[in-house]
Amino acid sequence: MNKRNYNIFFHLHTVSGITISVFLFIIFFAGAFALIKGDIAVWEKGEPVTVNNPRNIDYDRAIRTIQQKGYTLAGRDVRILMPDERNEMLVVLSASKYEKASKQDKTGAYFYLNTVTFKITDYYAFYSFGELIYRFHFLTPIPFGLYIAGFVALFFLFAIVTGVIVHWDKIISNFYIFRPTSKLKTIWTDAHTALGMIGLPFQFVYALTSCFLCLSILVLIPANYLYHSNQAKLLEELRPMTKSSPLLHKSEKVTSFNTFIKQNSDRCKSFEPLQVYIKNYGDRSMKYQVDGALAPDKRLLGYGRLVYDVHSGQIISSVNPNNTNYLENVELAIRKLHFGDYGGYWLKFAYFVMAIITCFVIISGVLIWLEARNKKSIPEYKRRFNRRVSNIYLSICLTMYPITAISFIVSKLIPRDMDVMRQPILYSVFFVGWIVMALLFGLKKNNYFTNKYTLLIAAIVGLLIPIVNGLSSGNWIWKTLPHHQTSIFVIDTFWLIASVVTFFAFSLLAKRKEPKG
Repeated sequence: MNKRNYNIFFHLHTVSGITISVFLFIIFFAGAFALIKGDIAVWEKGEPVTVNNPRNIDYDRAIRTIQQKGYTLAGRDVRILMPDERNEMLVVLSASKYEKASKQDKTGAYFYLNTVTFKITDYYAFYSFGELIYRFHFLTPIPFGLYIAGFVALFFLFAIVTGVIVHWDKIISNFYIFRPTSKLKTIWTDAHTALGMIGLPFQFVYALTSCFLCLSILVLIPANYLYHSNQAKLLEELRPMTKSSPLLHKSEKVTSFNTFIKQNSDRCKSFEPLQVYIKNYGDRSMKYQVDGALAPDKRLLGYGRLVYDVHSGQIISSVNPNNTNYLENVELAIRKLHFGDYGGYWLKFAYFVMAIITCFVIISGVLIWLEARNKKSIPEYKRRFNRRVSNIYLSICLTMYPITAISFIVSKLIPRDMDVMRQPILYSVFFVGWIVMALLFGLKKNNYFTNKYTLLIAAIVGLLIPIVNGLSSGNWIWKTLPHHQTSIFVIDTFWLIASVVTFFAFSLLAKRKEPKG
């Protein structure tokens, strides 16, 4: 590559990376914890949970419970997502399609339903810190946050491609070079290159899948033109599971949903339901539908569907999970790759490590930018400005770690009689606490100090998390695994390991001489 092209790609890589660096760090750091959001909720509640097999759920009782709660289901579509780690199904009710339905029935609703106690709770009844960090991963607390996250992913994809082009000639040789005794710029460059290469496949997959998940609405613009603005037909093609049929007339015939699941579960033993639908409830056109996929240990991609007509008692549509359906398997593949839910805790651990490595790559990239501009040939006022920018950047990014640890403790100590207040409390602690902490470290104007003491605070607080959990709930780490409380064990073990590693990083940093300037 000639020098001119190299400089073009180098500056494109630098500008695209610096532009999105803060958002990108937030997305990856929050995403690392979002991988275990269900486990965090179980840990916060501190109650033993055994997740029900979707085949064994009493769907008929669930429907009766919903009706007893005051919801009229006639003319509605009922969508049920299978239980998470908390043993709670998400139930989504559409508005009734009957013209004479009451105003209340013409309003949709969503809530959680416990598959053991059959207790119905709304979204805010127990707001978990795991939910907060998951939403923050997609930047949803920010207006248009999902689209901002999508464009950040797009710029990140661009930064990855240009970074590979820039380092292509020395991509192998530089991977094995690490010079810890050299000047700062060299250290950061070596770390940035080596760790960037280790995490490259992961980062590329995440950038690509994030673009799909956050910006897929942009696909509808040209697609809408191809379908002559017929959005209903377009959505049926893109998402066949949402296909609906017109109402005919009311009918009293309602077949047991449990029977439907039981009769069809033997068709494929390794088929795992992901969501079920009851469409046009109480109507002549009423249909039962189950969507799912083959177990990951049988086949990574294998989306299937059964649609049953209640009136005729016949299966009217089916998609065999063993015969690959391109459109639906593409979406399934993207979601599996992004959320890492196909390989158990070990895969999530690998995803977590890769996410933290990516955070380090992002920070090292900014520090390379700073050191490259900390030369005597650059005017002093510009050097001061660059240092100030890096102070602000690092104070925002690095304080996210200790405030996350603090939020874990607060989320555990909120009394259960204050469950309805969990969201405002957690928002205040996390976001306000983060702003205050970032301001304090930012005013110090010392990157070494910020790096050193954010690690120390996070390590100390992180070590307290399993202790606070044991004191407040009796779920000591040595008790949880024998009692099959896997989620609680995972969270406590994670914080113990993270704290030890963080203490080690702090000790290494404390031994180093504080850089001047």
